[in-house]
This record gives sequence, structure tokens and C-alpha cells, in this order.
Amino acid sequence: MTVYRGFLAITRRNIHMMILYLIIFMSIAVSVQKAAGGNKSEFEQVSLNIAVIDQDGGELARGLADYLSQYHTLVDLPDDPSIIQDRIFYREVYYVVTIPEDFEKRCLHGDEMLPITKVPGSSSGFYVDQQINTFMNDVHIMESSGFPLSDAVDSVIMHSASKAEVTLIDKNGFGGDQPLHAFMFQYMPYILLSILCYSMSYIMIAFRNQDVKRRMLCSAVPARSQNLQIVLGYATVGLFVYGICTLIPFLMYGKTFINDPNLFYYLLNSFLMTLVALSLSFLIGTLVNSEDVVSAVVNVVSLGMSFLCGVFVDLEILGKGVRTFAKFLPAYWYEIANNLLANNSSPSPAQQISLYTCYGLQLLFAAAILGVALVISRIRQTA
Repeated sequence: MTVYRGFLAITRRNIHMMILYLIIFMSIAVSVQKAAGGNKSEFEQVSLNIAVIDQDGGELARGLADYLSQYHTLVDLPDDPSIIQDRIFYREVYYVVTIPEDFEKRCLHGDEMLPITKVPGSSSGFYVDQQINTFMNDVHIMESSGFPLSDAVDSVIMHSASKAEVTLIDKNGFGGDQPLHAFMFQYMPYILLSILCYSMSYIMIAFRNQDVKRRMLCSAVPARSQNLQIVLGYATVGLFVYGICTLIPFLMYGKTFINDPNLFYYLLNSFLMTLVALSLSFLIGTLVNSEDVVSAVVNVVSLGMSFLCGVFVDLEILGKGVRTFAKFLPAYWYEIANNLLANNSSPSPAQQISLYTCYGLQLLFAAAILGVALVISRIRQTA
């Protein structure tokens, strides 16, 4: 087992790189856990510092100020353009609305728009615009229905304070929310690709060194045995990395992860991604001749595939053209399967077919990449 021991010896020299990426993986997982765990209680509206300059003093103006005070903090501000611009520039206030005289006649029954001053291009400005439009439209509808203005204003303010009860359909056994370990498995392709492509590429380059190749050819170990020992080394390192990456969810989420009915499917999905990563690492190690180039190639492969296939950015956010291109990459089908498992605790027969299709495509990608690598390796040996 000389070749196998040499394989492991080279792996140990790169163990610091594996530990570095595992730390990155853990950091991402903890960050996602805190972010997701901190937003599970209820929806929280944004409250801004705004100013209402009332030049009308009527019932409608009072109602608008009271309505906005339910959502934002009202700041006293003089009706001076220079002071208003100065406060907005330093972000002491984000929005200033000036209610003109004859507000009801000019704005409620007429077509005149309210004079406003806000931070240019800010989303907060559009947020307050929408609230003012909602108030004015609701009051206008109620007054047109025969309600007195004061009753219409009071009714709109009263009903705006009520909260809607929202109950998520529990399709996955986690109250409609995605389980936290699903986020961890979402990022797993990047870690598997990074660790395995880095470490295995360095090992392949070391074994292709001319002096090493000559010593192996002169040794008493048959070529068949040497190849089998290299395959065994690949399997050992691959299973070790896979085991560490899958052990982390067990340690972090405990019973929540163990009791997930899709536990086996999560493990199978990540195992197939490990096979893809091993095939890619063998291909990169076959193509690249210098250790200095490995880092650049692996970064392009791991980061590029992660951004295009929904690892770092959810697939729903990616454009149609990007998703179409990503279908030609194995990590895309991993993420499709992971999203399906995260949103359904008991996949339907149609969803199971989709799941097995994703598994089969990953396996085909791994076989195709390995076949290309073997052809290239054979050509190089005979050249």
C-alpha cells in the first residue's frame, strides 16, 4: 500500500486548507442560523423620522398626521426650505410632507399632489408615498359612500391599527418555514468543491511529477495495483470530507435534523455532490500542470458554479437566462433537489420523480466528467 500511504501523506500536507474551508462553512451556517432565527417571530415594519408641516389645520390634515404617526416618528420641523434640506442631508429626517391650505379641496377632491421632500431615490421615500396614497384613497372612498369626513378619517385610522393574522401552510413539518439545516445544505456544494478540488488537484500534480512517475514505473507494485490504491485514496479522502460536512448538521441541529423525514434524501443528495466534486477534482488535476494555477482554476469553478446554480443566491432570484445556463451544471440539480426537500416533508409521487431525476443527473454529470478526465489522462500518457 505504498501508493496509498503516499496519497494520504500528501493529503495531510494540505489539511490546513481543509480546516480553513470547514471554518468558512461553519461561519456561514451560524450566520444563516442567526439571521433566520431572528426573523421568525413576526413581520416588523420600518419606522422612520419624518416631519409633517401642517398649513391647513383641518380635520383631514390632522387625520393624515395621526395616521403617519402610527408607523413613524414625527419630528417638529420649521417650514424653512434650507433647514429642511439640511436635516435631510444629515439624515435627521427622511421625509417631509407639507399639507397646504384648503387641503381637502385641493388634494382630496382635486388632482393636486401633496408637496413632499425626501431622500432622492430612497426606498423609504416610496414606502411613505404608498402609505399617504393609501390613506387618501381610503378616506375618499368612504366619503364618497356617504360617511362624514371626520368619521371617515377616524375609521381609516382605527382599522389601520389592526393586524392581520397570517398562518403558513405546514407542508414540510416546520410550520411552513424552511428548516435551518436546509440552509446549511444549500451552501454545501461550495465547500465540497473547494476542499476536494484543491486537495485532490495538488495530489494529482504530485503523482504526475516526472521523478515520481519514474519511481512508480520502476517499482515492484503492478500498475493495476497502483491505480487501485489511487482510487482507494480518492474514496478515503472523499468519504472523510463528506463525513465531516454531514456531521456538522447533526452537531448543530441535533434532533431537529435527525427527526427530519427527508434525512436520508439530504444525505444522498450531498453524497452525489461529493462524487461530482471528486470527478471535477480529478479533471482539474489532469489538466493543470502547476500548483500555482490550481488556486485560480478552483476559484473559478467553485465560485462560478455557486453563484450560477443557486448556492449563494437563491434560484428564485436568478434571471431566466442564468437558470437556463445553470441547467448544464451539476450544482443546479443539487439545489433543485435541496429546495424540494426543504419545502416538502412528504414529497408527492410527481415530486419524487423530480427528486430522482435530480439525483440521476448528478450521477450522469459525475460519470461524464470522470470519462472526459480519463480520456485526457490516457492521451497524455501515450503522447
